[in-house]
Amino acid sequence: MSSQRRPSSARGRTTRGPLPADVYWRRRLFVGTVAFSLVFVIARWLTGGSDGSSDETPVAEQAGAQVSATRTVTAGDDAATEAASPGATASPTLAAPEGTCDAADIAVTPSVTAGQVAGEDVTLTLSLQTLTSEACTWQVSSKSVTVRIAQGGEEIWTTRQCGKVVPSQSVVVRRAVATVVTMAWNARESNQGCTRRTEWVLPGDFTIAAAALGGEPAEADFSLVGPGTKTVEVEPSTEPASSDNPQWEPAG
Repeated sequence: MSSQRRPSSARGRTTRGPLPADVYWRRRLFVGTVAFSLVFVIARWLTGGSDGSSDETPVAEQAGAQVSATRTVTAGDDAATEAASPGATASPTLAAPEGTCDAADIAVTPSVTAGQVAGEDVTLTLSLQTLTSEACTWQVSSKSVTVRIAQGGEEIWTTRQCGKVVPSQSVVVRRAVATVVTMAWNARESNQGCTRRTEWVLPGDFTIAAAALGGEPAEADFSLVGPGTKTVEVEPSTEPASSDNPQWEPAG
């Protein structure tokens, strides 16, 4: 006689189904809140407990605020120089002249600004500096400085013949900065007596040389352009054109 066994129900055990979705979300929210709180507490502990509302200015901003504004001190203003902060930018104080310059100590650097026109007055610039003396007084004149202009290696104009163009003036020459002297060349060739019966120079390339009498000469190349390169508005005229070319005659 066979016997049959029925599965007995387990005591004290209750079979559950899946929980509602909002239960899982509440659990996740709780875990996230706890984790965030831990991170916040640790961060406060590491930063020394600052609550972010301190009135103290950050160190970087304090350093920036402590930098004083720079100022430019006018050369020769001793009072302003002493009052300037250590970090201020000041112009150097120019040396006071001591005695008369030795001609051999004067360096003359000639130059001519580009774009000047043949047939018109040409500005010649001389930059004067001493070689060894810090500062001294020098008398500029045709007897102390000479200037010559050449074209193709041939001299066409010189202050030895036209000395009146050299301004006669007393200047202070320094080693640190250049003293600038200008003069006007009438763009003509020179002759003995510097008459106006000489030819106009044509547009082209030239070389200017200058030196203090007794000093070393210096040279610079320059060019003169033709008057046709300048824009000129001409009124229509019914009169026949003249055969002369007035463009080569100086104004006035």
